[in-house]
Amino acid sequence: MPMLTDRERLVLLNLIPDVGSLRLQRLVEAFGSLGQLWRASAQDLQRVEGIGPMLAQRVVKGRQDEQLLQEELAVAQREGVALVTLADAHYPELLRKIHDPPLALYVRGTLPTPTEVTVAVVGSRRASRYGVEAAERLAYDLALRGVTVVSGLARGIDGAAHRGALKAGGRTIGALGGGFCRLYPPEHEALAREMADRGAVLSEYPMRMAPLAQNFPRRNRVISGLSRGVVIVEAAQRSGALITADCAMEQGRDVFAVPGPMRSVTSQGTHQLLKEGARLVTSVEDILEELGLASPQPKSRSGGSQSAEPVTRQGVQGSPSSDGPALAVAPREQGSAPAALSEGEQRILQGLDEREPRSIDAIAAHSGLALPDVASALLHLELKHLICQQPGKQFVKSAP
Repeated sequence: MPMLTDRERLVLLNLIPDVGSLRLQRLVEAFGSLGQLWRASAQDLQRVEGIGPMLAQRVVKGRQDEQLLQEELAVAQREGVALVTLADAHYPELLRKIHDPPLALYVRGTLPTPTEVTVAVVGSRRASRYGVEAAERLAYDLALRGVTVVSGLARGIDGAAHRGALKAGGRTIGALGGGFCRLYPPEHEALAREMADRGAVLSEYPMRMAPLAQNFPRRNRVISGLSRGVVIVEAAQRSGALITADCAMEQGRDVFAVPGPMRSVTSQGTHQLLKEGARLVTSVEDILEELGLASPQPKSRSGGSQSAEPVTRQGVQGSPSSDGPALAVAPREQGSAPAALSEGEQRILQGLDEREPRSIDAIAAHSGLALPDVASALLHLELKHLICQQPGKQFVKSAP
């Protein structure tokens, strides 16, 4: 078999448990290159900090297992998954700059470009209705402004964030806690397919890796590493979303938090973040302002096109990429038509007034629709900025 390329070596090293990017950095510094590392003996490997006898033996044995490499590449190809390593020029630049970037990424879809604006929206799996609505609304508004929404494809807040971005016709990226052959949670398979068509789903874990509990905290550093800022929508005091916030702070990213009801368990973590200095978020403008991005009118939703003339700003103040290329946020195309409404949405909208708020019960009675259908339609109308919710779950038509 021909000599392995550096990218093949990185894929093979990624299949060896406990190597990781930090140990790899020490190994490459010690031996000068991946080629020299491939020729080092187990005794030589053990002299490197953090490489004990057991790991040295695993590296020696694993680097010889080219059949394992070929099987992994074949499975990835069969499943329509591409591999991008630290040796590749199109590895995401923001992620490359963190202190422990993944050796390899398994990707369905299109990775972000260096000029793409990315913001993570994450939170509790056991989300409240308020949290789900807030996450979907923020993601929708971010996507309308050309921002790519990053999250973890988990139940609750993550799923709502991905769906909000897709409803706006935007891009969204999801990071998995296991391999593509064991996509988790299984009920998000259809969502993951749609995301791959309009953004990307990625993982640092081998194709057949199970979604083990210990994988998810490490996955969280990838979510924040891909993003210029991280928005925590809901989080209990012991929440994985707070791990993402910690990763973001370590990586020099901006951290945002959405306030919630005082007595809500899933608001305790976000309120603690606010006490510690996270930026309060009540609208998408708070996020764009803190990141130093221009805040144009939302782009047209038709087809998710981002071809309009962008509004640009050189760099992002206070971010790791402040010396990088200009960021682009797409504005609304002038004269664009509003998104089409369903029959139920039209009936609800016709029954609302700009001055007299109506409750859900009153709206259901007037429209003749079932309460679950009314609740769903109201959320969609609010996301489309056609209605406004007032205190006490009262709704009015938005002013033109």
